[in-house]
Amino acid sequence: MIMSDLSIKPAAIADVLAEEIIRGDIAQGARLAQDHIAERFKCSHVPAREALQRLVQMELATFIPKRGVRAFSLTDADQDDIQEMRLALEPLALTKAVAKITPAALQEMELFRLACDHAKDPISWEKANRQFHLEILKPCERPLLLERIKQLQRLSAQRFHARWRETWQSTSDKDHVAILQAMERREGNTASTILRRHLSRG
Repeated sequence: MIMSDLSIKPAAIADVLAEEIIRGDIAQGARLAQDHIAERFKCSHVPAREALQRLVQMELATFIPKRGVRAFSLTDADQDDIQEMRLALEPLALTKAVAKITPAALQEMELFRLACDHAKDPISWEKANRQFHLEILKPCERPLLLERIKQLQRLSAQRFHARWRETWQSTSDKDHVAILQAMERREGNTASTILRRHLSRG
């Protein structure tokens, strides 16, 4: 992807590279060379360097002395840890979100749910699914908690692309429907129980 001169900002570059790392287009452990990024996005080394720093902050890349910045590489144990942290944090955030839910927020969540159901390919579905899972938590209004969950969801998405993208089939997610219905009834414990069960399947 080539970006125009007007859009060359570190955040924009980092977002493009982040999605490529998550999808596996950039292999785990691959070197992310500042010169190559600057050439690819037709920018100076300053935004390229800042984009790499953002990727490290997002935990999608690691700086290794004498080896430069490398795309993140997760072991099976790392993935298990990510799953356990999501199971602990997301139901907690959802319980707090239900207490502050508004009709407008529910309508926005429904749009993301429909985007999942209507996705025509696994890449579109994964991105919509990630957005849905973050959107249902936003009303909790806990910035630090939400940022940590967002990082975990990004890392977790890599496993989907590595293991299940090739066998993905379009389907309507009944758990997503049930979560929103419980949220509309303001049943935080019920919504959190469904979410925990839903995440456990991953």
